[in-house]
Amino acid sequence: MPAWLWNFWYWFWYFRKGKVAFHVVDYGDIYHAIASNGKVTVCNCYGSTRDSAIEMAAFKLKKALEEESG
Repeated sequence: MPAWLWNFWYWFWYFRKGKVAFHVVDYGDIYHAIASNGKVTVCNCYGSTRDSAIEMAAFKLKKALEEESG
């Protein structure tokens, strides 16, 4: 899939509706998550389970948005 099509897909289905996109990578014994809302992206969110990595990414994204807004 071309990069422009991938970017449009995420804009159309996630960011346009105000949703958050999560990407999780399994490194065997640890999970690495990235969260983005289209304007702010956080990475280096690790957890021992997939859900804990997503929870950490959501928390970091919320903190980043709070710091950005004031």
